[in-house]
Amino acid sequence: MRLPATVAILFTLSACVSGGDELDVLRLTAPEDDAHCRSLLIQPGELVYAQCRLALRKTYLTDYGTRKATVEQAYGPVSETLDQALRADAFCNYDESVKASVESQDETAAAYLAYANCETTRQRLQDEITASTGADGAGVMAEEQPRIIQQNIHAVREAKAVINGPITADATL
Repeated sequence: MRLPATVAILFTLSACVSGGDELDVLRLTAPEDDAHCRSLLIQPGELVYAQCRLALRKTYLTDYGTRKATVEQAYGPVSETLDQALRADAFCNYDESVKASVESQDETAAAYLAYANCETTRQRLQDEITASTGADGAGVMAEEQPRIIQQNIHAVREAKAVINGPITADATL
């Protein structure tokens, strides 16, 4: 039940974004984020509420952009298949981090759980790195692990900060 709701929310959010300047979405204040998610009939305290709020902040796209820039710096422009694999792994880590934030009180444990739950997308990314760049995909992924864990910790912290409802207008994440 939650997966279809999450997919519907992400499609709704992408529709909102595609019609305007993406930077406008990033500038929304916490009360505006809260009002938008509530307008989708999502209530504070629900996992999909945190996913809605974090999707508005585009946490996973920021993480994806950072990871893509690192790969491009080392190996040049990425192929379409490598880009897709990188995006899928970044989204998996973001999504699993948000889910784990509900299940675990310890943010580091939640971040590692999210990382472990993304083995399939990580393996695909590793294979694509090898195929697209000729580099040792396993070595690249091993070097990238600490950065991914830190990104996951950040996503867990953000999820915990928003899952129980709106923050005050003067507070920032």
